[in-house]
Amino acid sequence: MDHPNSIMKKLTYLIIIQGFLFNFIFSQSISDINRLKKEYKDIINQRGSLNEEEDLDLDQVDGDLPEDEQIYLDKDVDEDVRLKFFGYDFFTAKDSILIWNNLPIPPSYLLGPGDEIIISLWGETQLRESYTIGRDGLVYIERVGQLSLTGKTIEEAEKYLVKQYQKVYETLKGARPSTFMDISLGQLKSINVTFIGEVNSPGVYPVHPFSTALTGLIQVGGIDTTGSLRSIQIIRSGEDAHIVDFYKFLLSGKSANSKIRLQDNDVVFIPPRLSRVEIVGAIKRPGIYEANENDNISDLVNYAAGLRSNANNEILVSYKNNNLVKDGNDIQFKYVSYNDTNELPSTNVNKIMVFILPNFIKNVHIFGQVKNPGVYGFEEGMNILDLMKLSGGLFHKTFYKTIYAPRADVIRRDFKSNYPKVIPINLEELKQGNQTQNIELHNWDIVFVRKNKNFTLPKQVEITGEVSVPGFYTLSKPRESLQNLLDRSGGYTDRAFKDGIQLFRDTIQVALDNFNFSLIDGDSIHVPGYPGVVEVIGEVYNPGYVQYRKRRGLKSYVEAAGGFTLDARKKYITIIHPNGDVKVKNSIWSPRIKEGSLIIIHKERESIPFDVTAFFKDAASIAASLTTIIYIINRQSN
Repeated sequence: MDHPNSIMKKLTYLIIIQGFLFNFIFSQSISDINRLKKEYKDIINQRGSLNEEEDLDLDQVDGDLPEDEQIYLDKDVDEDVRLKFFGYDFFTAKDSILIWNNLPIPPSYLLGPGDEIIISLWGETQLRESYTIGRDGLVYIERVGQLSLTGKTIEEAEKYLVKQYQKVYETLKGARPSTFMDISLGQLKSINVTFIGEVNSPGVYPVHPFSTALTGLIQVGGIDTTGSLRSIQIIRSGEDAHIVDFYKFLLSGKSANSKIRLQDNDVVFIPPRLSRVEIVGAIKRPGIYEANENDNISDLVNYAAGLRSNANNEILVSYKNNNLVKDGNDIQFKYVSYNDTNELPSTNVNKIMVFILPNFIKNVHIFGQVKNPGVYGFEEGMNILDLMKLSGGLFHKTFYKTIYAPRADVIRRDFKSNYPKVIPINLEELKQGNQTQNIELHNWDIVFVRKNKNFTLPKQVEITGEVSVPGFYTLSKPRESLQNLLDRSGGYTDRAFKDGIQLFRDTIQVALDNFNFSLIDGDSIHVPGYPGVVEVIGEVYNPGYVQYRKRRGLKSYVEAAGGFTLDARKKYITIIHPNGDVKVKNSIWSPRIKEGSLIIIHKERESIPFDVTAFFKDAASIAASLTTIIYIINRQSN
């Protein structure tokens, strides 16, 4: 029977293991749930309350679409970008001060209290004075008297003032006056207009007297997105309301009623927006638009700037209409052809989705020895000659020699096998007009043209230095030797150092034993002049160049360089001859030193001194360990 402490240990281990497994199995799911919660909150913040009756988000629609169409829609609609209501920002991103100072004076403007008029006389009499029309509609002009200008246009006011001033200034009179008068406006009175309904800040505002409904709304802060842009009303006492459709102005710049000038005590009423249509997908200007009773679906698409070039002609329209529903759902979807949308009214439409065209690629490939290899568009009926013509042609007299004509391959995918079909074609027969070789291509076919192995670019080597004709040379035969190249380059000059010829292959020097060495493409040969020195480096006191003497030995060159240092490894010295050959001096043999050689004196290898005390200490420790192990084994055996 297990001891209680043993049982508790086992239970503890079991709990730890269960906790580990629970965390391993469920940690990812909890992480996923938290991530989904965060994404849900982000969507709520971006798209507003989901409790709005008229909201229809993409998830509602996507769930009822075929899977492939959901993919096309998801590729084209960025749900991280919130859809904007069309047109409303036009009224809010403007400077009303600039509007106030720059609006032109209409000819029909009527003067009234608060307006400043500027009277200028020029000619024989020079005078410039300004007057402000009082609340009683009168201005007082010294020597002329008290005048009433209220209700007059600028033109009417000017004629009236000329007559009054003629009573004082004789030079204004007659068919040929010598003094002339100009009337202009200075500071203008504001007019009081009431803005009510779905405006950002309803109330009574003093606005510029030349304001229209458009400029007036800009001055008071614009329209709320709950308000209509399609049926703005200008209400004036004693007249029928003027209806302004700002869509006509925003989309074409044309709207007669949008230019109606506001008058004092006018009321501008913004009714609630009765329509909300989301237009998304392969559309040039996705957003939320407003439809009126005269619009059709084509009009709505045009409000969104029309379809993009990659748009599918079949679009999805969702309606909110209980009269059309049989299953209790108040949303109904309908596919329509864009060509028919000008006959479909926009009544009860709340969403239009335009899908992108399926990304189905039609092309063929041609690779290998062709002038312009690559991918080309495929059309039904295309054949080998058609593709070769697109890629630059093969049968040009010179270029044709570069290809392997007896066989090219058409590689065709076989959807019944893991391996493609390979269809051979004879280009020589095709060139002769054999149409059996001009096979018809299929979409995604690959044509491969091989290169003529005998038609290659010339192989070149370079020779520099002390030869009669240095430069690049083309190898004239297989396995051309270095000696043959030296002969072709005109032989050596009088300064050539034959024992120091250097050959480089891939930037690495090759050690030469003789000149029968076979050259390959890219080799570089250098024939130096006589160096006259030997270089000594490494563990000597004065490393550098030492004058070469024909019978001078290794020891003599080392002594000329100052002799060995205390750390020099004297028994092993490396000598590199100028042709790249390497020799090593050891304790027995010393190589001959050639002109231009490099002598390398190496540093003596460091040795660790033998510690007798440490050796016996480690040995005793190992022995004790072995004794203990042997004792344990013997005891267990007994």
